[in-house]
Amino acid sequence: MTKLQNLIKDLKKANQRLKEATRTKPTQMNKDATIQRFEFTFELTWKTIQEYVRDQGFDCKSPRNSIREAAKLDIINNPKQWFAFLDNRNLIAHTYNEKIANSIYRNALKFPQEVDKFLKEIS
Repeated sequence: MTKLQNLIKDLKKANQRLKEATRTKPTQMNKDATIQRFEFTFELTWKTIQEYVRDQGFDCKSPRNSIREAAKLDIINNPKQWFAFLDNRNLIAHTYNEKIANSIYRNALKFPQEVDKFLKEIS
């Protein structure tokens, strides 16, 4: 298996776990778990994007740059939403703030569908 194939396989598993978390009752503990799963799913997603973009001959060293290149390659269709996911990932260290945590949680609920669209585009 190539590095990209391994990343895709791991991303599918992570996204499935995130979907499971998004289907739970939104208790504080479940919100925390959803945010944590969002974080590691986002990390795997941007690394998968990065590897895919590299395979296309472009070099991306950051999540933001990877999202830009993915939009240019039409493998994601809403870069503004993806930048919002990135911003949320960057705010995770501040989840002690309930307002920030709730905002991240609401955005995390949208992420699995975007990952599914991305995976469909690169498969």
